[in-house]
Amino acid sequence: AGGRCSAVAALGANLLNIKPCIEVENTSGKMHVGKKYRGNLNTVLPKYTQDFLTRFENVDTKRTIITHTGNNEQEVELVKKTVLSVYPFREVHVTRASCTISSHCGPKTLGMFVKTNP
Repeated sequence: AGGRCSAVAALGANLLNIKPCIEVENTSGKMHVGKKYRGNLNTVLPKYTQDFLTRFENVDTKRTIITHTGNNEQEVELVKKTVLSVYPFREVHVTRASCTISSHCGPKTLGMFVKTNP
């Protein structure tokens, strides 16, 4: 109910090296598990970034935001490089997630925000 997985589920995901993608619907605010990725973060992050960005039509390329809960600089730069290879955003802002998001989502969480034109 609180959105957290059990200790057994977390252990299984860690053993199998599974990285779930949690998606938030922008109209209702409801969350659900999207695609699940397997592998280390250097492999998963570019795939996740490309999959996320190519889902949308009419992306406003003025700006995008990448937010994270303390990922290392190399991981953030890898995502930024992938973002710019998919769309020519004029501005890419990198932010650190708040303590509330960080405590609920945990370490190595990464989020992306894009705006679409009607």
